[in-house]
Amino acid sequence: MAQELQEQVKQALVDQSFRTDTLAQLAKDFQRCGLTLHSTDVDDLLSSIASCIKNVSNTQLQQLIYLIDIPESIFISLSRKESFHQELSEVILMREALKVYLRHKLSEQ
Repeated sequence: MAQELQEQVKQALVDQSFRTDTLAQLAKDFQRCGLTLHSTDVDDLLSSIASCIKNVSNTQLQQLIYLIDIPESIFISLSRKESFHQELSEVILMREALKVYLRHKLSEQ
């Protein structure tokens, strides 16, 4: 993701309404993979994502990564790290927030 766009998405995540929309997008995509994101707290999205992905099979995790559209190269590079679940949670959150951000921008036009 381009640096400027990433900063705009991070800034948008400050807004409560935007975080609520992002949580809805996360829940929808997790559900499509047969996963339940146990969170109603928009202020704690990262730990909710990390908790969920720690307890899933490799197959389900790969399905989720494919569905969310995270490049395989990023997934593989993160899988070698000790902080895999935390960093992958950040990537998932940013990708889902980007979807919401772009949807909001396109609806403004």
